[in-house]
Amino acid sequence: MLFDHAFVQLPRSWTVTFTAADGEAVEGEVEEKKTSWIFPNPPTTRPLSAQMVFHRGWWNTFYSVRVKPTRDVTALTP
Repeated sequence: MLFDHAFVQLPRSWTVTFTAADGEAVEGEVEEKKTSWIFPNPPTTRPLSAQMVFHRGWWNTFYSVRVKPTRDVTALTP
């Protein structure tokens, strides 16, 4: 789990850089879940890439990001 926020309703963005521990290409998928107050939205899934931007909106009371890499990765945020 990369992010797991509850009851935070302020917008915020993160840029995350992923690197593979073995120096190979970063591969896998990312699942992002957002709720609008207490109403769940369907999760979105996208391919894992070396640099990704995540955005939590005003009414995302519950917000989580799960990374499912195919190899060990390190995540860095500035």
